[in-house]
Amino acid sequence: MNRTIANIIIDIIAAFLFLGMIATGYILRFPLPPGSNKTLSLWGYTRHQWGDVHFWISLGLLVVLVVHLVLHWNWIVTVIGKRCHLLKTAHPSLVRSGILTGGIVVLSIALFAWTAQNSVKEIARPMRGKHRVAHTDQVDGSSVAAKQGSTGQQSVGFWKDVYPIFESNCLSCHGPQKQLANFRVDRSEDFFGSNGRDPLILPKQSSISPLIAIVSGTRKDMPMADIHKLSDRDVALLKAWIDLGAETDD
Repeated sequence: MNRTIANIIIDIIAAFLFLGMIATGYILRFPLPPGSNKTLSLWGYTRHQWGDVHFWISLGLLVVLVVHLVLHWNWIVTVIGKRCHLLKTAHPSLVRSGILTGGIVVLSIALFAWTAQNSVKEIARPMRGKHRVAHTDQVDGSSVAAKQGSTGQQSVGFWKDVYPIFESNCLSCHGPQKQLANFRVDRSEDFFGSNGRDPLILPKQSSISPLIAIVSGTRKDMPMADIHKLSDRDVALLKAWIDLGAETDD
């Protein structure tokens, strides 16, 4: 194939991939912002799936740029060599310079990957009060009832049993980073009424607490009602906690 035609094809492919990166970057920033993976989709793809598309487009653009450099390697080596006074001959070794440049690029990429991988840190959990202990996944309705005990004393703990439910199901949309409906599950005042809004929890009255109607799926007159529905186990724990007074400190 004629080199001029090859260059034109490579440039066209690079342009389309560059536009693809801009388009997917826009999607990840605006239509599907951070925290929307569980609630929104665009053309059948969630935010995480569009992130995969963005990654593969960027990888394809990198490959195309490498091919572009290979096709122009003679010109690149000659120009840089003359500018930096590195050429000692009119015919520089393209293989030697290519190996040297490739080694530097590979080493730089490996160093970046290693640095990024070892610089990841866990974000501190947005808890108030005591740190919660591990949450067991083997709690059902009968064990929740057993937690209450015959003495009526509280044995369903907020940080131990209740907050993990909010953390795994609600925090991404109602937390420090994103507050849909101006509501946060990591602020107790939002549950018990604040800023003139009606409370979602009525202590010792789970049967008429709006929160239970929302998470049990019986309330349908709200946006994305089905997404707010929790498992029977989680609903039973929330009911038990509310009926015991809805205390937020163990």
